[in-house]
Amino acid sequence: MKWIATIVLILALLLLWRMMFMGYRGRALRQKKEFPRPLGSRDWKGLRDAVDGVYVSTTDAENALDRIAAHGLGTRSAVSMGFVAEGVGLLRQGARSFVIPTADIVGVGHGPGMVGKWMGREKGLVVLRWKLGERVVDTGIKPRHPAEGARFAEQVEELVRTKDQQKPTDGSGGAQ
Repeated sequence: MKWIATIVLILALLLLWRMMFMGYRGRALRQKKEFPRPLGSRDWKGLRDAVDGVYVSTTDAENALDRIAAHGLGTRSAVSMGFVAEGVGLLRQGARSFVIPTADIVGVGHGPGMVGKWMGREKGLVVLRWKLGERVVDTGIKPRHPAEGARFAEQVEELVRTKDQQKPTDGSGGAQ
């Protein structure tokens, strides 16, 4: 009688796992219509100032628990993040690599965690905020060495400042 209960329990767990997998796959398919595919780089050999770490996830900036599953953006992986000609490059192992174009970067910061990884330390993750299509998203990376992550974040901040200074003005002197 024990073995029948064991078999029923195993089948129930397999069914539950299958339902979760199908739900996540369905979410990814629905989001593919909503989110465009991120750009790839033409030259990954040109990745400069690379910092190794773990790609945690990409989430909706307004809802930190809403993971973006489309295009593999919700897949955790090892990553080398650095700079390529197009912007910030995320060269991932075992998942699709992509580039965040300089024009789409909104900002960078640090956080204690996000869906998929919670560090508990205030500056545990480097969080890149950027535009994916019409939506603003956050991408979290846990650098292998926190000091390298802080240096990388400063470089991205400088990139954003430089980009903002190069925006053409409308002649109104900034007053609204």
